[in-house]
Amino acid sequence: MIRFIFFAPMAIVFGILAQAAWADSVPPYRALVNVGDYDAVVAMAAPKAEAGDAEAQYWLGRMYDSGNGVEESAETALKWFRKAAEQGHAESQRIVGIYYAEGKAVEKDMKQAAEWYRLSADQGNAKAQRNLATLYIDGHGVPADPAEAVKLLRKAAAQGYGKAMRNLAYMYYFGAGVDQDFKSAADLFRAAASDGIGKAEFDLGRLYYRGQGVKKNYRRAARHFEIAAAQGHVNAQVFLGRMYALGEGVERNLVAAYRWFFLAKAQKPDISEHYLKSLRKEMSRDQVQEAEQLAELFRPL
Repeated sequence: MIRFIFFAPMAIVFGILAQAAWADSVPPYRALVNVGDYDAVVAMAAPKAEAGDAEAQYWLGRMYDSGNGVEESAETALKWFRKAAEQGHAESQRIVGIYYAEGKAVEKDMKQAAEWYRLSADQGNAKAQRNLATLYIDGHGVPADPAEAVKLLRKAAAQGYGKAMRNLAYMYYFGAGVDQDFKSAADLFRAAASDGIGKAEFDLGRLYYRGQGVKKNYRRAARHFEIAAAQGHVNAQVFLGRMYALGEGVERNLVAAYRWFFLAKAQKPDISEHYLKSLRKEMSRDQVQEAEQLAELFRPL
C-alpha cells in the first residue's frame, strides 16, 4: 500500500512533465487556427513544410483548402496533403482519400479513395475507418461488404467517434452485416446523441415512438425530437409537429404544431403543406400569424 501511494503521485508528476515537453515541441497550429490567426499559421508552417515536416505540410494544406491566410487553391492544398500523406501522416492520408472520393482537384477515383482511407484507418484514424466503412456499405471502390463495414465502424465507435456510433447503430437497426438488434441500435444511438450528434437524437426519438429496442414512450420520443428539431433536423420537425397536433407525449398545441410544420416546409414542402392545410381549418388567423412569427424567429442551435 505504501509503495502504491508513493509511486502514483510520481507517475502523475512525470506524466505532467512529459506532456509539457511534448506541448513545447509541437508548433501551436491548432491554437492559432482556433483564434483565427491564419497568417501566423502560414508563416510558421510554410518554411517547415518546404523543409519536409509532415505536420506543417498538413496544416499548410488546410490553409490552402479553406483559403485562410492564402488564396484558396484545392490543387495546392492537395499537393501539400499528398506530401504529408506519403510520409505516413494519417489525417492527410484520409483527406487525400476525400479528394479522390469527391473528384476535387483530381479525377474522381473511388478505388484510390479506398486505398488512402485504408492507410489512414490502419493507423487507427477513426474518421478514416468510418469513411472506408461507408465505401464497403455502398460498394464504391471496394466490393460491397457490410460485415467488413461493421468491423471498421466498431473500431471507430470504440474510440468514441459519435458519427461512427450512429452508422453502426443503423447496421444493427437494419441487420446489415450483423444480426438485427434494436436494443444495440438504441444503445448506440444514445451514445452518439451523448456525443453531440443531433441526428442521433432523432433516431433515438423514433425508437421510443415506435417501441423498438426500448419501451414505447411518446413523452421521451418528443424530448429527443425537440432536441433534434431545434438543431434543424427536418424529420424531427415533422414528427414533433404531428405530436403537437395529436397531443402525443405533449399537450396538444396547434400553434406549436403549425410552427414546426412551417419550418419543415422548406425541406419537405409536400408533407408539411398537407399538415399545414389541415391545421388552418382548426386555427384562427391570429394563431396562424403567431405560429409563423415564431417560425421566423427560429435559429438552429
